[in-house]
Amino acid sequence: MKLPQNKTSRLEGFIDNPSKALWTLAFPIMAGMGIHTLYTIVDMIFIGRLGGDAIAAVAFNMPLFFLVLGLSFGVGSGVTASIARFIGAKDKVNADNTAEHAVALGLIISTILTTFGLIYGEGLLQRLGATESVLPLSWDYLKVSLIGLPFMVFSTFFRSILSGEGDMKLPMAVAGLGTILNIILDPIFIFTLGYGVGGAAMASAISQLIVFLIFVYMLFVKEHAYIRFP
Repeated sequence: MKLPQNKTSRLEGFIDNPSKALWTLAFPIMAGMGIHTLYTIVDMIFIGRLGGDAIAAVAFNMPLFFLVLGLSFGVGSGVTASIARFIGAKDKVNADNTAEHAVALGLIISTILTTFGLIYGEGLLQRLGATESVLPLSWDYLKVSLIGLPFMVFSTFFRSILSGEGDMKLPMAVAGLGTILNIILDPIFIFTLGYGVGGAAMASAISQLIVFLIFVYMLFVKEHAYIRFP
């Protein structure tokens, strides 16, 4: 199959310049974790206007948030490295196979984490120290965040797949768009619509959904990537 010129030049530049390739692999991972952390920081800025209990409610979710984030980016880093290795060896079959298994793994991880969170999340928040006044707010935030969790996991893996073939621009642009959307939606859901702490989680979940849909469109409809999904 003859590749479009932009894909060919991107891959050639990735393979022929190892130093640049290293940064191409590493930078999206670092930036991605920073952007996802920024979602929470933005939430905290707006939620701070609701009072101390609201801030505490989100703070009790942070250990769980960083656990999921670390797991997603840890697995995603492995996906990036595997795809880059196969592309460097000109083994497209295994590169495609790795991407396919990454998507399947994303489905498994997000299903397990979401189900576990919905069943045991409230109890975990109690064990983390959430008091009676804070627990309902904290649980509201977590429940809505769990709805957006699969979109975050899949988006992380899609970003990892693209990074593995040397594409840094699209993942960064899409992630940046998601952050801007979150900043716009936060005050609307928290204050205008009056959802409070849960509204912050809604804004993040919607932003993550839109990011996920953009990645799906670019990978499966526009076929932007060198990687193909059987």
